[in-house]
Amino acid sequence: MTILKQLANLKDVTPSEEVLIAYINQHRKEVLMMTPQSLSEASFVSVATVYRLLGKLGISSFSDLKVALAYTITNQHTSVDPNYPVDLEDNLQTSVAKMTSLYQQTLEETISLLSEEALKSSVELLLQAETIDIYAASANLHFARNFKFQLQEIGTLVNVPDEDYVQRLSAANSTKDHVAIVVSYGGRGQTTQEVVKLLTKNQTPIILVTSTQNNPLVSEAREVLFLASDENHYNKISSFSTRFSLLMLFDLLYTGYFNHNGEENRRFKLTNYQKMNQQLK
Repeated sequence: MTILKQLANLKDVTPSEEVLIAYINQHRKEVLMMTPQSLSEASFVSVATVYRLLGKLGISSFSDLKVALAYTITNQHTSVDPNYPVDLEDNLQTSVAKMTSLYQQTLEETISLLSEEALKSSVELLLQAETIDIYAASANLHFARNFKFQLQEIGTLVNVPDEDYVQRLSAANSTKDHVAIVVSYGGRGQTTQEVVKLLTKNQTPIILVTSTQNNPLVSEAREVLFLASDENHYNKISSFSTRFSLLMLFDLLYTGYFNHNGEENRRFKLTNYQKMNQQLK
């Protein structure tokens, strides 16, 4: 429910609160620039009335009211452009609302593209593999390393080669007992193409994380997991949507892997943390 609907549905409001609600409805964008004091002055009610209204809405701070209002204003229009989700004239509250909207639509798109069968099969490949290798580039390496860290916490070692030569060397050393997660939005990178050729030659199962664009590497993959794919490869502020989508896919792979032996993995983590804490004492 939007903040405006919440305001409309409030019961037992005082006459002063009715005045305040009417002002907020009529001056939505202006309220984004106000403080509790300036809003009370502009609407001719007390500051206490402002905070009393927040309490009835279940909102803890005036900043939260502005974020909720900005989110509502943003979502009255078309979906957020993933390439340029914020404008130069946006204030902080509007930027927060737009980024929230962008992440929400990215989440929904990632879910809509997700094949449960492909995800389940990918987790099974990871569980069966003697060695897990992740091939990624640029900022995507950070998400690969985070996945590596997550699995290391439950005793599974993951290889994340970063330099071009090391990636090709790792692929050349790979076998059918490995599994490779290849992150490639469009399959354009020369190193990635060479890595996939080596993996295919060595019969290494490939889990390809890619966009819905025509990626030539799809034909070489055992399983394909699709990223949210509305971003332009070059013309954008940053890869906000793609990164969020990639993080979600890695986290889904991790939770599927973890839950296969959930109790054992939980005990393993706790035991190791206790060992490390004792070592520090």
